[in-house]
Order: sequence, then C-alpha cells, then structure tokens
Amino acid sequence: MTANWVPAHASNGPNCDRILNTARGILIGLRRCRSDEAFDELHGAAQRHKVPVFAMAWALVHLAGGGEKTTSFGDAQSAARHEWGELFARSALSVC
Repeated sequence: MTANWVPAHASNGPNCDRILNTARGILIGLRRCRSDEAFDELHGAAQRHKVPVFAMAWALVHLAGGGEKTTSFGDAQSAARHEWGELFARSALSVC
C-alpha cells in the first residue's frame, strides 16, 4: 500500500478488513498492547472525533506511512494526528 492510496469506499469493500487489521497492528506495535485493546483504542478515537472507525483506521495507516494530508478523510486524518502523531514523532527520534 502506498502513502497516496485512498479507499474507494468509506466502510466496505475488499480492503476494509485489511485496513482495520493493519491499523490494529500499528497500535499493537506502538503501544505493545493486545489486539482487543488496540481495537478499543481505535474505536474510542473514532467515537471521540465523530468519524467512522474505518476512516480512523485508514487515517492511522496513512499516518504510519508518512502520508501527507489529502483531501480524502480530512477529519479522520486530523484526528489521527491528534491521537497518535506524538507516537510517530517519538518513534522517529528513537531510530536515529
């Protein structure tokens, strides 16, 4: 998946499960948490920011890929940066 990839559908389609699982995996890796905890975090963030959980998952995957802000899912992208942007900034610093 490239950083410029944009889903054709907001919540269903062949990539839906893959996006959700990838987002969960990102949170598991960053937080060192269980799968159900990662999904709860993703779901809670979506509720807090009033965006669909799929959009939040896509935005997290996009953020993890270093994606720049796009016109698609703008609210979810802002929410993902708010929720997890600091984690990516810290992980980038620890690589150096």
